[in-house]
Amino acid sequence: MRTWMIPCLTALLVTARAPAARAQSDKEAALAVVNKVFDGMRARDTALMRSLFAPGGRLIAIGSRDGSPPTMQALDPGVWLAGVARGTGPGPDERIFDPAIQLDDDIAQVWAYYELWLGPRLSHCGYDAFFLVKLGGDWKIGQVADTRRTDCTPRS
Repeated sequence: MRTWMIPCLTALLVTARAPAARAQSDKEAALAVVNKVFDGMRARDTALMRSLFAPGGRLIAIGSRDGSPPTMQALDPGVWLAGVARGTGPGPDERIFDPAIQLDDDIAQVWAYYELWLGPRLSHCGYDAFFLVKLGGDWKIGQVADTRRTDCTPRS
């Protein structure tokens, strides 16, 4: 009777670890998409950046002018990509710190503090919030929102 228990327990342990390993792999893959966006920014490779967005993906811009209450606007990523493409020389260098990744099935969220550098100058900082979806086996960005501050203490 004991001879059948060892293979059964081994199979149980292997299958119990599989979802955790898959989740870790998906977390790493979702974060890799976010990092590829920043690689694309630095290289001004808007084709790469566009390929990382899901169809219908959007950016959320939150802003305030002249002390008025903040407003929210949803933008097509093409607006942002056009701005990245217009520049000359090295692109903006966005650096993230301590990313927190949440995952369930085919959705993921990456939340991280960031600094945006323009050459040697720290332009602004804040938090990025990426919402990703898994489409056809690949992680794609469904939405990005961020905060922006200029009272930054560089971490880099």
